[in-house]
Amino acid sequence: MKRIVATAVLFLVVLLSVAGQKTNQKVYTSDIDNFWRAYDSCLTTSDSLQQLHYLQTLYIDKGTEGLKAFMEARDYTAELWVRLIRKLPKFWSSIRPNTLTAKSKAIEIENSIQKLRTLYPELKEAKMYFTIGGLRSGGTTRNDMVLIGTEIATGNPTTDVSEFSNNWLGGVFKSQETGNIVPLNIHEYVHTQQKGKAQNLLGQSIREGACDFITELVMGKPLQNNYLVYGNQHEAELKEQFKLDMFTSSYSNWLYNGSNAKTVADLGYFMGYAICKAYYKNAPDKKRATKEIIELNYSDTTAVENFLKHAEYYTEPINK
Repeated sequence: MKRIVATAVLFLVVLLSVAGQKTNQKVYTSDIDNFWRAYDSCLTTSDSLQQLHYLQTLYIDKGTEGLKAFMEARDYTAELWVRLIRKLPKFWSSIRPNTLTAKSKAIEIENSIQKLRTLYPELKEAKMYFTIGGLRSGGTTRNDMVLIGTEIATGNPTTDVSEFSNNWLGGVFKSQETGNIVPLNIHEYVHTQQKGKAQNLLGQSIREGACDFITELVMGKPLQNNYLVYGNQHEAELKEQFKLDMFTSSYSNWLYNGSNAKTVADLGYFMGYAICKAYYKNAPDKKRATKEIIELNYSDTTAVENFLKHAEYYTEPINK
């Protein structure tokens, strides 16, 4: 009888273990190794057609579902990668060891997602893909996929940017640590939970800032993104400037303006973050506030404006 009970217990343990594995967050890093194999092969020849062949067969054809989605989202092609490999040898050489650290961060990322689930039990699962992109995005999402451009996400102050034609990435890397990939993944993961497409600058800024604010709750410490550091130092003036633009559909002075920002890029992220922080601070029920921040419907301008009103970030009425 004892043997039967022991066998039954063992079977139950194995069954629960397998069930647990099925619910684990999935982090895919194979695209990183595939890229560097293609890269090394490209360095063996100066023939651009042969290099295209290597990129296509060793990287793209072997790519994950996430790589395919990232290529579609950011218009990445074999031709672009070959051009960047030929143009930026110092950059690629300096970023390579950083990208390889992503594989060792998988467990830390999964643990962070579990913390996010504690804050927001309704969390829907998403798959996370570490790819090597074409220097157009450190991260984005597509349906239930988090897509990371590891060549940007792991840049830091020691990354060689001397070959770049503008200083956008140099500015990003200057304030970034290799460990940035953990909060970046949380930020993008939150995007997979959000609803609707923003209709104006206010909505899009809150949409981005919400991800940073929730990430900060998960990490348990302030984030050090350039726009957050600068924003905290210049909040009063930014607050007044943002009030003039928030209901417009022009993002150029506030979002996705890394190549032409007058001071620091993406200050709209900070404004959205500050609004979410105020909303959370004023909420008596923090769990409910977290849920409301994540589930705000950005296609509903009335809901977005009510969110701003309840945040009490601006004490005086705002005229549209």
